[in-house]
Amino acid sequence: MRRGTGPFYLLAAVAVGFLLGLADFGWAQRPRRPVRRPSRPAKKEPPPPRPTDPLLIELYKEFLTKAEKLAARYEKERKWDQALEVYESILRLVPRYAKAEAAVKRIRARQATARQKRFTVRADRGWQDTGIIVLEGKPITISASGTWVFKMEHRVSPDGIPIPKELRDFNLGALVGMIVGPDPKQNKPFVVGSNKSFVAPRTGRLLLRMYDSNPSDNDGTLSVTIQGTFQHAE
Repeated sequence: MRRGTGPFYLLAAVAVGFLLGLADFGWAQRPRRPVRRPSRPAKKEPPPPRPTDPLLIELYKEFLTKAEKLAARYEKERKWDQALEVYESILRLVPRYAKAEAAVKRIRARQATARQKRFTVRADRGWQDTGIIVLEGKPITISASGTWVFKMEHRVSPDGIPIPKELRDFNLGALVGMIVGPDPKQNKPFVVGSNKSFVAPRTGRLLLRMYDSNPSDNDGTLSVTIQGTFQHAE
């Protein structure tokens, strides 16, 4: 009888296979840690190739000359939106054009400080109209200073107080805002806090308040400064 072919060896092989199967099963039940792969830096897209055809190069130069003159005229007339549109058109045709990039930054910085209004938000009132209309696509910065008193007193059972879903998103007593437009479904509150800068997602009246389901028992006010490109409501 050859070694490894008798009943004993067959039984031993079956037992070893069974044990290995149990080990594999137990290993499969263990939670495996995800393999972390080192993140690779995003590849920068190479700039588009420059034209080589002489006639096309002349067209590029002619466009840049006329577009820059038009943008400069708009800037002189304080038509910032039109000037920005021209410079952005230049950048679509000639990416990384330094003069146009600098102009875009300059105009956006001007839009961010175009107007300013101070407003006092009372803690004991609901939504309060700031008297301004934010404009879609335009920058707005809201800065708040001061302190106010948030009060909450409830007589409760052993079950406690159920927290409404709308009060789970923000800190109670925080300054919140809302842009009120023609579509009621889009009129949703957002956190302002002590400072918030954003680009208005749509046009509408800007309202502010303390985040509280019943603000009537609160005390104090916050001084708010609103800066950016907006319109005064009538």
